[in-house]
Amino acid sequence: VVSTQSTGEAQYNAFAAGFLLVAGGEVFKSFHAEELMHMVSGMHDFNFADLEQITEYKGGYSPDDPVIRTFWEVVQELELGLKKKFLCFLTGSDRIPIHGIHSIKIIIQKVKDNSRLPVAHTCFNLLDLPPYANKEMLKEKLLLAIKNTEGFGLV
Repeated sequence: VVSTQSTGEAQYNAFAAGFLLVAGGEVFKSFHAEELMHMVSGMHDFNFADLEQITEYKGGYSPDDPVIRTFWEVVQELELGLKKKFLCFLTGSDRIPIHGIHSIKIIIQKVKDNSRLPVAHTCFNLLDLPPYANKEMLKEKLLLAIKNTEGFGLV
């Protein structure tokens, strides 16, 4: 019978050996533990106002479009857990890359069918957003989409 502690220890030792093979040496020693964590798993803290500022628009949307203003209002009102789920829905990860939120290129494009949910193309950080008639409908459809996404589960 193999204990879970020895199994976990063997897995950790294998991971550590591989990690040090790739990232070992003098350069590795110059990082603090938190910096390494950010490099491996991304940053947890982010500002959604920054995400709004870097977003590009296509298909007839612009930053001043009423649907876009309502969209960002809904996103800003979400609790942190749902904001992270939105980020996962849009990008495939609920974390920001080590280079920060400005290293992400987000695009929101208009699609015509209001009966559809928003659709995210995670490889391109592209959101297909129908021009919903009101805030309640936009919030309902967006929440339905983001609450039922899995992401890639990489981190």
